[in-house]
Amino acid sequence: MVAKTQQEMDEMRELIQNGELPPDAIKQYYADERRNVFGFDHKVDRNNKPIEQGIGSPGNQTENSIAAYKKYHANDVDYERTLARLQKELDESNARRAAERRIDQ
Repeated sequence: MVAKTQQEMDEMRELIQNGELPPDAIKQYYADERRNVFGFDHKVDRNNKPIEQGIGSPGNQTENSIAAYKKYHANDVDYERTLARLQKELDESNARRAAERRIDQ
């Protein structure tokens, strides 16, 4: 799905006014777009913002993600603090993955 241009959104509004599209067509468009971007089963926080779930996200940290951070962000202002947070997330992710492997056996 490609995001609609302002002109396309205006056309949708006109079609809604003419009765050619249902009244909730724009709302449904945004819901479909979000589902396509984040997945049909994406999780949201209390503010209804999508929560990252992929590889390298806080709940699924990896060594490669940390190595990339070290390589490209060594001069960041909060480098040490962020690196410590990433390492903590990696430790938690590794512990969770180890527990899941034990359950699967």
